[in-house]
Amino acid sequence: MNYSKPRLARVLGAATALAATAGLLTACGTSDDEASAASGDGAFPVTIEHALGAATIPERPERVVTIGWMTQDIVAALGVVPVGVPETWGGDDEGFTPWFREHVTEELDAPLPEILSFDDAGDPDLEQVLALEPDVILAPHSGITDVQYDRLSEIAPTVAYAEEPWFSGSWDDLVLEVGTALGRDAEAEALVSATSALIDDAAADAGLEGTTVAYGGIVADGDTELGIYRSEDPRVAFLREFGLVDTPSLEILGEGFSNFVGALSIEELDTFETDLFVGWSNGPAETQATLANPVVSRWAPFAEGTYYFIEDNALAMATNAPTPLSIPWALERGFVDDLVAAAAGEGVVRAAD
Repeated sequence: MNYSKPRLARVLGAATALAATAGLLTACGTSDDEASAASGDGAFPVTIEHALGAATIPERPERVVTIGWMTQDIVAALGVVPVGVPETWGGDDEGFTPWFREHVTEELDAPLPEILSFDDAGDPDLEQVLALEPDVILAPHSGITDVQYDRLSEIAPTVAYAEEPWFSGSWDDLVLEVGTALGRDAEAEALVSATSALIDDAAADAGLEGTTVAYGGIVADGDTELGIYRSEDPRVAFLREFGLVDTPSLEILGEGFSNFVGALSIEELDTFETDLFVGWSNGPAETQATLANPVVSRWAPFAEGTYYFIEDNALAMATNAPTPLSIPWALERGFVDDLVAAAAGEGVVRAAD
């Protein structure tokens, strides 16, 4: 399958142009103050309500700390380099993903942010956060607790998840929310438009419309269950953007989801129907243990080769937590091509580089 895979810079360049155009068009016939707000400067103070309370941001923030997944990418894509970010799973030895590193150091020509420290209980180093002097702390896709939120809020306005831990809606919802927090609404809307156009181009050539899919994990030696992610999870929602649809068999799990993943007994796999299975794995040993399992290997997706295992942690992160920075990176590396091949029964395993 051939389709155009523009570099990330081209996508962001298109977003910048769209934002500028929107600002110019909206500014016509308005006062200077109105034009400033319409061009993406935003109106402050702004209050963002969330599951743990409400954050009132008094003025356009310049120093931003992010906690959780996805948010640091979006902040950088909107032209702001965070001062502190968590180490990212799937990142390099310093804790940065390749798309984030490239964008910050090359596109923004800026130094990389400080990596935040967390203790074994998952609590952030509050003294480190305080020393970074943030104007705002953004954690809309995270699992911060009430106690953590209260302590962080004493340092700076803190935005937590909208309803549930680790659920922030779709990637584009998150972009718009972060754009509001940064006073860059027009830029956020333009970024969503440019990234969505890239996804639409890839989906148009994929031929995956109507193919049912389930996203899960691996079955290690001795395991009796297979983890399956719920429909609202970002990695599942991202698959739907390419024409794939949730398997109706997700209903079998009913209320059996613990946060974002549910457990399906491998003895009941024959009752769980899906055209395609997508899963992530930490490496060949885990993948092969799953495929060789005498019970699991009889399940239709594995028996018929309609599976796609992602062993490349960077690619898994890029698609598990999709953002305007990671999506072009993943598409350039053949993510949709892999989905198409797997749906055709070629049994794809994407190894780490």
